[in-house]
Amino acid sequence: MPGLSFAGQSKSADRLFLLMAVLAIGCAGLLTVASPESRHPVLGGLTLLPVTMVCAVLGWFLLRPIYWRGLGLIRVEGVGMRHFSGLLMLGAVLAVPAIAIDLVWRFPQDMNLAMPEALAFYPAIALVAEVLFHLFPLSLFCLLAPKATPVWLLLMPVVFVEPVFQMLINTGPQLQSWLVFASVSLVSASQLWVFWRYGFAAMMGLRISFYLFWHVLWGAMRLSLLF
Repeated sequence: MPGLSFAGQSKSADRLFLLMAVLAIGCAGLLTVASPESRHPVLGGLTLLPVTMVCAVLGWFLLRPIYWRGLGLIRVEGVGMRHFSGLLMLGAVLAVPAIAIDLVWRFPQDMNLAMPEALAFYPAIALVAEVLFHLFPLSLFCLLAPKATPVWLLLMPVVFVEPVFQMLINTGPQLQSWLVFASVSLVSASQLWVFWRYGFAAMMGLRISFYLFWHVLWGAMRLSLLF
């Protein structure tokens, strides 16, 4: 924020990170209590609640070198409903390419977690994804890169961490895999730009918005439309 010191900016960013971490852990805990025997996408045999808690703690420490590079700090004054509505609209736009790919080459039927578990699962897994795909590699680059390295050079390789992962686990035809790579790259680049401008909470908020349209709303519609 204008006139706010580095310490003040980092404290504001930390408070918002804690807010998102508490939201994610709460959703994971709720899902664990409601359906303790259910298996969740991506996690394999791991349990959502401890994974979310570990990522919350890990994320807190990973943000330290990122802050010192001047990234992820809260610099914008007067964040309000227009920013939230902007994240919601951007999430909807980013979901369109993924939906188009699904319409042409169907993804697996069990790709999405069904309602109502989806409402708790996706906010929790959003934190896990942000820590593993964005904060972890970005923190490493911030620690290892020379001090004079431009911000865009720190962010650019991080953009492609999640797209490569999604491409590798995709079981569809090769063209679909490359389209998934392009689609996820667009989402990742948008998130990192939001992180640069508004901080971690906005980046995670954009992921949750994307998940809302892609995994929750389209996830429910695709079962009756495509199968």
